[in-house]
Amino acid sequence: MLPQFIVKELERRGLDPVAYAVELITERADPSERARLYLESADYFWREGLALEGRDLRHAGEKLWNSIVQLVKAVAETRGLRHDSHRLIWAVVRRIATETGDEEAIKLFAAVEQLHVNFYEGHLDRFDFEVLKKAAAELRDKLRKLIAA
Repeated sequence: MLPQFIVKELERRGLDPVAYAVELITERADPSERARLYLESADYFWREGLALEGRDLRHAGEKLWNSIVQLVKAVAETRGLRHDSHRLIWAVVRRIATETGDEEAIKLFAAVEQLHVNFYEGHLDRFDFEVLKKAAAELRDKLRKLIAA
């Protein structure tokens, strides 16, 4: 357990404590360890998002979004690609779509990004959330298959 003042400070800065801890740990890990940590954190965020969806769509969506980002980072690690900014995460998704010929990956990522925007804007309703959760699940499957390959 982190002290509450640390959790509050991270949240004030818009940082998820788990995602932040993973980033700190991966700074000193080798690529295979980083990929494994990103996969484990992706599963953690996915479970957290599903657990929150009945109570808090904003936080649930942010957790699902974070799960997808962690998977993109895992794919990036397996390919030696940088992924340390939002722009670079998009670049990895673009490269995946280009290399696999799967344009749907970009559409799904753009859709799932709305779960992240909703965390700040609160513009999604339950129906929107469910549609975007399905998009996240589809993209999740695609990314996991790339990591397994």
